[in-house]
Amino acid sequence: MRARVDSAIQLDKRELSVRLLERLRAGLSFPNPVYTQRVRMGKHPGDALERLFFYEENGTQLRLPRGAIQLLREAAHEEGIVVRCEDERLFPAESLDLLCDVPLRDYQAAAVATLSKVTQGHWIMPCGGGKTRSAIGAIARLRTPSLILVHSIDLAEQWLDGVRDLLGLEAGLVGGGEEHVGPVTVAVIQTLVRWAPERVDAFLRRFGLVITDEAHHTPSATFRAIVGRAPARYRLGLTATPERPDGLGPLLEFFFGPALVTVTHEQLIGAGVLRVPRIVALETSFEFPYKDASDRPAMLDALARDEARNRQIVETIAPDAASGHTSLVLSGFVWHCEALERALCGLGLRAQAMTSRVPRKKRKAMLEAARTGELQVLIATSLADEGLDLPRLARVMLASPVRAEGRNNQRLGRLMRPHPAVSEKVLYDVVDSRVPLLRKYYLERRQMYAAVLGTPAPELARQRSVIAA
Repeated sequence: MRARVDSAIQLDKRELSVRLLERLRAGLSFPNPVYTQRVRMGKHPGDALERLFFYEENGTQLRLPRGAIQLLREAAHEEGIVVRCEDERLFPAESLDLLCDVPLRDYQAAAVATLSKVTQGHWIMPCGGGKTRSAIGAIARLRTPSLILVHSIDLAEQWLDGVRDLLGLEAGLVGGGEEHVGPVTVAVIQTLVRWAPERVDAFLRRFGLVITDEAHHTPSATFRAIVGRAPARYRLGLTATPERPDGLGPLLEFFFGPALVTVTHEQLIGAGVLRVPRIVALETSFEFPYKDASDRPAMLDALARDEARNRQIVETIAPDAASGHTSLVLSGFVWHCEALERALCGLGLRAQAMTSRVPRKKRKAMLEAARTGELQVLIATSLADEGLDLPRLARVMLASPVRAEGRNNQRLGRLMRPHPAVSEKVLYDVVDSRVPLLRKYYLERRQMYAAVLGTPAPELARQRSVIAA
C-alpha cells in the first residue's frame, strides 16, 4: 500500500481493506468534549457534534495527520499489508550557515540529536527545563529555514529575543501587525488562520523545520488548521503539559509524532537546574452557598470582590515585595488584577497589572522591568500562564482557585528557575476552604505539589505569622 507523506499522510482508499479503513477511522475519532459537557449539564448539545474526526475523506482519497504513521503501520500489519511511504516532505536547499552554536545541557543535546534522526515528534519539558533554548539548538543543528508557531504576541516577543541572543540573528515576525519573513520566522497562529489557504500554503513551503510552542493546544481547530498544512521535513512540538482533561491528549502524537524526550521536575531538581520552592497555604474566611455548576460564575465573581480576601492577599504579598522579592500575583479576572494593582500601589509599591487591556509594547516593558527588579509586583491574568520567563521571580500568589493540573504545573515552573539574587522562592496558594468545592480543588493541588516536588504537601495555615517568609 502506498502512502504519500507531505503535510499529511495521503492514502488511496481503494488500496485499503474495509476493516483497515474502519480501524483508521475509529483510531482518529474522539468524543467531543463540548458535546459531552453540555449533555452532562442537562443542556441541549446544539450544533456540537457527538464525536470529532481527525481525518479527511475526499472521494477515493483518505488524509491522515502526519504523526498517525505508527497507527497506520500497526493497523496495516495486522491486515498483512506493508506500507510503502513516498516521502514528499520539504527540506529547502537554502542552508543557514552563519548561525552561532547554542550551548546545551546533556538532555537538551540528546533531544536535538534525536529529532535530527527521526525528523518529527514532541518534547515534554517542565517550565524552566529550557524548551526554548533546546528548540533554538535544533535550528542551529539542522540549519534549515525554520518557522516557530506561537499563540500570542507576548510569546512571539520572547522567541524573537531568544533567537537574537542565542543565534545572533534577527528573526522575522508575522503577527501583531507585522509581516516580515526571515530565515527564522516567528508567527502567531491566529494571524495565519486569517489568510487565504493558498497564501498559507505558499508561506509554509518556505520552511524545512516547523516548531510549535505550547503544542498541547494542537487539538484546537486553530492550531490544526496550520500545523496540519505544514509540509516541512522536520516537525517539532514543545510542551510542559501534554495531559488534557478533555481526552484529546493523543492528538499531540497524531500531529507531531511520538514523545522524543520526557524530562521531569525531579530530574531537573536533582541536576540543580530547578529549585524547590516553599509552598504556603493561605487560608481565607470566604464563604459562598455553592450548590451546583450553575453557581460557579457567581461564586468566582463574589470571591474576587471579597474585601477581606483581597486585603489578605495584599497584606501577604506586600511585605515580601517591599523587602526586594519580585512577586507575581495571578487572577482570572482583568478587573480583579486592576483592583489589586490599585491596592498595592496605595501601599507605595511599584505594581502593575498585565492584562489583555494593556498594549503589547507596554506589556513588554512591564516584563523587562520585572526582570531587572524595577517592578516589584506584576499582577497578571492567564497571559502569564504560558511562556513567562522571569528567573528573578521570588514569590507567586495564586489569587484565583484553579483545578487544572497542567496550569498549576506551569505556574509552579515559573517559580522554580534559579536566580543568584533570590535566596528562597515561595508559592502562596490562596485556599477558600469554607467552600467544599474549593477545598477539594486545593486538596488536588496539594497532591500535585507533592508529586512534582517530592516533598510532603503543606497543611493549611490561618495566621500570617505562621507563613511569614
